[in-house]
Amino acid sequence: MPDRPTSRYALVAEATTAGLMFVLGPAVGYFIGRWLGGALGLGPVPSWVGAALGLASAFVHLVRLTGRASR
Repeated sequence: MPDRPTSRYALVAEATTAGLMFVLGPAVGYFIGRWLGGALGLGPVPSWVGAALGLASAFVHLVRLTGRASR
C-alpha cells in the first residue's frame, strides 16, 4: 500500500471524511436498498440492510483512520 501524506493538514482533511461517512454511508445504503427492494419486490428489508452496511463501512473507515493517525 502506498504511503499516505502524514502532514497535519492531510490528517485533518482525512478526519473530516469520517463525519461525512457516518452521514452519507447509511443514507446511500438505505436509498440503494430501497431502490433494490422496490425493483425486486422484496419490501423494506433491503433498505435497512443497506443502511446497516453503510454504518458498518463508516465504522471500518473510522478504525482505519485512527490506525493511520496513531502511527
